Amino acid sequence: MYTRPDTGVQNGSPGAEDETEATLIRLELNKSIEARKLNQRTGAPTTDPEVVIPYGAIVENVERDRDFERFTYLGEVYRCAHTLLASATDPQAWKAQGAPAAESAAPAAPSAGQPAPVAPGLQWAPVDSSPVPLLRAKVRGGWLIAAASGTGLTFYPDPGHEWDGTSLA
Repeated sequence: MYTRPDTGVQNGSPGAEDETEATLIRLELNKSIEARKLNQRTGAPTTDPEVVIPYGAIVENVERDRDFERFTYLGEVYRCAHTLLASATDPQAWKAQGAPAAESAAPAAPSAGQPAPVAPGLQWAPVDSSPVPLLRAKVRGGWLIAAASGTGLTFYPDPGHEWDGTSLA
């Protein structure tokens, strides 16, 4: 028999199941990921190519397995790197379900007395255009132009940022 030093509970004694049972969680992906399918019986990776798990998919029974996360998607068992799954899920969802936090994907909390770091972001402004609504953001070396519908993105070189958004006719 083995006695756990942190709890004093022995394997095989009443209450041991509660102490060793893993917390299984359920997460929604906020981006697509690639994962390796595992053999149902042995848990070993198969020789099949990696499978794309799509944006919005629900992965269940997420468990840490060394540097990987093992999970179930549509009844099949998969694994991917912890950092990949952490970057494709909301860190708050991990905390809400009592799972080990996705610390590698979440920024560290600022220490007391120091301001939180400002995350860089694009400042999008509408561009006066005829039939297609466009947005532009000032970036190094020019402008990033996006269709407001989200269907297109391009870079317009303008190192001095002199373009006022009108046609150059």
